[in-house]
Amino acid sequence: MSAASPLFQEDLYHFSNPTLVVLSKPWDLYPSSDKILLSKILTSVKIDMDAVQMVVQPSVDLKSLQVYSPARVLIFGSEINQDVPYYQATPAQGFIAIRADDLSLLDDQKKKNLWIALRQMFGL
Repeated sequence: MSAASPLFQEDLYHFSNPTLVVLSKPWDLYPSSDKILLSKILTSVKIDMDAVQMVVQPSVDLKSLQVYSPARVLIFGSEINQDVPYYQATPAQGFIAIRADDLSLLDDQKKKNLWIALRQMFGL
């Protein structure tokens, strides 16, 4: 065997997950009403709940999210160490992020603000 021949012949692929959802607490601590709300939020931009990657981080460093290779990041209730305004699609670290209050704190006005930001993020 020559030193120039590769060890593996298979092609390697890197899959990116276009949408990442960051939650401030574990999924099983959310009541069903919050889970349904998140599902409706994602459905409104034509994304199935199974098509997103969810991570739990009470405090977020946006740079650390690069390992997930997201195109879009939705942050619900987590503290962020960078200056990211609430309810605005904001370019950061190679992706677009929207920072929102925790799902249980979304009132009608916050939902409207979130919808405006989501429309901008997803080009709707």
